[in-house]
Amino acid sequence: MAKKYTPEQAEKWGWEELVASIGAPAGYIFISIGLALVLLLKPIGWVYLIIGIVSTLVMYFVMDPKLRAVSDEYERRQAEFLKHVESISKWEGKDE
Repeated sequence: MAKKYTPEQAEKWGWEELVASIGAPAGYIFISIGLALVLLLKPIGWVYLIIGIVSTLVMYFVMDPKLRAVSDEYERRQAEFLKHVESISKWEGKDE
């Protein structure tokens, strides 16, 4: 799961997005139901709470490498753009 992605690979949809699209709602639902049942002192609430936490962790570890690759590429492009804007605003790079 700890795979390195290039920005181009991270943009393509695959099994990771399927896991995330199933895991995210499942995690929220199980955590919500589990917490409610724990507050009502029902022992099954702990099971639901643990399932929700595990679902959330799986989703995080599956999607995080792809999100980091996209984020790193965005930061690189943003730095290039800011450098370009700064050079234009200082009138650099133009032949006088």
